[in-house]
Amino acid sequence: MTFDYQIFVRYVVEFMMIIPAAVMAIIPVRNFLKVKKRYLATLILTIFPSFIILGSAVCTIYDITSNIVIFPFTVIIFAIYSKCFELSLPKKLFCFTNATMICSFSNMYSVFATAPIELGNLHKVLHISSGLVCIGVSILIGAMLFRTIAFKLPELLLNNIIDRVWNWLAIIPIFMTCLCIWMEPVSPENAMVGRIRKVSMIILLLIPIVTWFLFHIQWLVTKIISENAELQRSNDILQLEEKQYLRTLQSLEETRNLRHDFRQHLLVIKDFAQNGDTKALIDYIEPFIKSSNELHHRYFSNYALDAVASHYIELAEKQKTKIYWNIKISDDMPFKLSDICAMLGNLLENSLHATAQLPEDKREIRIAMAIRLDSVLIISISNPYNGVIKIDKEGLPMSKGDGHGIGLRSVTNTVKRYHGSISIDTNNGIFDVGIILNS
Repeated sequence: MTFDYQIFVRYVVEFMMIIPAAVMAIIPVRNFLKVKKRYLATLILTIFPSFIILGSAVCTIYDITSNIVIFPFTVIIFAIYSKCFELSLPKKLFCFTNATMICSFSNMYSVFATAPIELGNLHKVLHISSGLVCIGVSILIGAMLFRTIAFKLPELLLNNIIDRVWNWLAIIPIFMTCLCIWMEPVSPENAMVGRIRKVSMIILLLIPIVTWFLFHIQWLVTKIISENAELQRSNDILQLEEKQYLRTLQSLEETRNLRHDFRQHLLVIKDFAQNGDTKALIDYIEPFIKSSNELHHRYFSNYALDAVASHYIELAEKQKTKIYWNIKISDDMPFKLSDICAMLGNLLENSLHATAQLPEDKREIRIAMAIRLDSVLIISISNPYNGVIKIDKEGLPMSKGDGHGIGLRSVTNTVKRYHGSISIDTNNGIFDVGIILNS
């Protein structure tokens, strides 16, 4: 069996289609890398050239189409891709198959475009010029969708509002990939029948245009929903601030009344003391001691954060849970205030839910927040829990019911936006969350 080097080169050009596909798969998830960049670069520079050369050699020797080799390779590459990026499986599947969809469309479109060149081609591989056209089409489509893939898709990946929708969204590029492969003409002669080629080349352009349009509609709808959620979050914080403001006014009013009646109170106390009526004296001053204990203690200098803290302190008191605070932050944090308020609220809500299942003497929450180097926020919160906590593939507790577990996912998305890190420890019956945010 002779090795035809000309056919080998044609296969090499055809296999090079995987390079733009790899670029389009990596760009939207570049900020979710969980391995070192050097390691990823080594994988790419090792695996892809090796596959192109070996795949081309196998196809040349056995005279088979490149798809027979590419399909199993795609499955292996997705397994590696999945290990390299820290996202849920549906999100990774969407980004990966979105790239395969674009490249399968480019391959199908180039078959129609280069049909006259391929007439009479007796081999199962495209001519070099046709292969280059295929690569060029994929690059053009990628350039048209670049802004969407590079900026708007990562925004969608970070947005926890549509987390549950990704299971359905991931089906779309898979379906479109299969559709493009199915629509590809078996031979160039089929494309040349009547006006099929010209009509198909015009109509098929609707696929990338509609894809771009759907991406933008999805991004726009999600952005509107997020803005509404942000507005609602701000309104909630304002309501908490208003509630705390009214409490402060009430405390000031009580203090002013005490000052006004202070002389009269001293006279009454003096009278009780002179008469030796200790019991009456204690009964008289007891309400003042109780009122003094009820005066609001400020945990944060920032009113919004203090309002959030006060709200959950009130909930904790109702369920007889103690909260121990260690706060070392100032007003001028280099972080979005609504993000920090939401994180604090979600963390405290989860802790309160967990401690409510415990006996009263074990209900406690410890929280610490500090700013380091003027740009790093460190948050630590821990609480005992009852039962067994299962951790999913993303390192988050598995939800036990509707509404539970969403808070920590929201916190995790916020951490990713600030290029920070989150660690969760469930050892010795203590649920411990550690967070680092970088401004």
